[in-house]
Amino acid sequence: MVLSAICAALTATAVLGAIIVQRESKRLTGEGAIFLADSGVARDMISTSADIDLGLRRARNQLRIEALSILDRNGVVAASTSTPLVGKSIDNPLIAMGASEGRLMALADAIGSDLELDGVVSWPSGSVLYQVVAPLGPERSILIHYDVAQLLGRRTPTPGAGSSPIQLLGLAAIFAVLATAVLVGHAKAARRQRTISRESEILRANSIELSRANASLEQARHQAEEALALAEEKIRIRSEFVLMINHELRTPLTSVVTGAELLRSRDLAEADQTALLDAMVADGSRLQEIIDQILAVARIENRGLSYEVTDVPIAEMSKALCLAQPAARVEIELDGVSGTVNTDVGALCLVVGSLVDNAFTHGATSVAVGCALTAQVEPQIEVGERPASAVYVTVTDDGPGIDQEFLPRIFEKFEKSSFSSGTGLGLYMARMIVEALEGSLAVETSPEGTTFQISIPASPVRERVEAMS
Repeated sequence: MVLSAICAALTATAVLGAIIVQRESKRLTGEGAIFLADSGVARDMISTSADIDLGLRRARNQLRIEALSILDRNGVVAASTSTPLVGKSIDNPLIAMGASEGRLMALADAIGSDLELDGVVSWPSGSVLYQVVAPLGPERSILIHYDVAQLLGRRTPTPGAGSSPIQLLGLAAIFAVLATAVLVGHAKAARRQRTISRESEILRANSIELSRANASLEQARHQAEEALALAEEKIRIRSEFVLMINHELRTPLTSVVTGAELLRSRDLAEADQTALLDAMVADGSRLQEIIDQILAVARIENRGLSYEVTDVPIAEMSKALCLAQPAARVEIELDGVSGTVNTDVGALCLVVGSLVDNAFTHGATSVAVGCALTAQVEPQIEVGERPASAVYVTVTDDGPGIDQEFLPRIFEKFEKSSFSSGTGLGLYMARMIVEALEGSLAVETSPEGTTFQISIPASPVRERVEAMS
């Protein structure tokens, strides 16, 4: 009877535990936890950055929030990722009180000024955003703007215990069966051994089946989580692509339309007309380049890559690369290497041109293109398969380098390290072309600059010789 009472108590405990675990798995994360975590990340990034504007932008990109500003104790915006806010006073009394007293305040309210994202008004004055002020130091505070719908989306259920409630209920059932077996054994001593043996076999079989069912459930849960993560990633990429295309197409298109209206409505001097036409042509070319790049990626993904690979003398390849890079800021050193490469020169010129354009887009002032018979970099990341016998074409710039956190994703489609110009397709196309040419593309980067190295399959190549006259 004592054993029966113990089993009954364990059964009640297991059922209660299952109920508690099930309720805990449905608990939502509150906004306060999000505000504290985000303000802590922003405070650390701004405090450790030598340039406060750069620190603000990096913090905004890291947290994926709408806007990030710094307030003084009087509630005046000292710095912000949204230019129209700088120098303005916060008119909301709660936000102003939080800034003056160095306290954490949060509320959803209409904003008094437009919020810009890279010069484009994304949230006009009067939009309702969640506004959070948190202390940054004795004299300053952080002001964070959240899109309400996006903030609600982050209040996800905390991870539950998977199949723990089922397991606890299963244990409760086992304890109940054991209690019944003990009671039957006390009542019918003659048949106790046979009954216990038979029920033990049943329990063993049930335990095996339960283990198999748990394993199947765990596998199904894992597969569902992977599918959900993949779907969320696709949604994120699609959203970022739509935002990027909206910005990248609108900027040159607005310039062309505005220039045309000025030419039609005003009597401009000849020099002004020439400058305006040059700007319109440049923006139109940029617009066409973006559209061509998007169509090229779609065409490649739908039809695949098709190139005519032949044996080409390195001197002929060098001449083609020189002709394909007329920019004054590109220094080309391709002489002094002899031999033959097995490639499509036109496709190779397209890759080098894409890497040069990418360098200038991300802050480089000069770019050097070179050719060598030995590897020139220690790759931090490399895609494709490096040929056993190769010739190496390098593209080196003096830009600010690639962020180490972004480096593993540089060759992915639509990936960009910041809200800088560009479609995020250049390096993706370069990777696809190099892999189609059976070569590899490697990168080495630092704050002093970045070097991309293209490995091209080569016929037997002789040692480096004196530069050709």
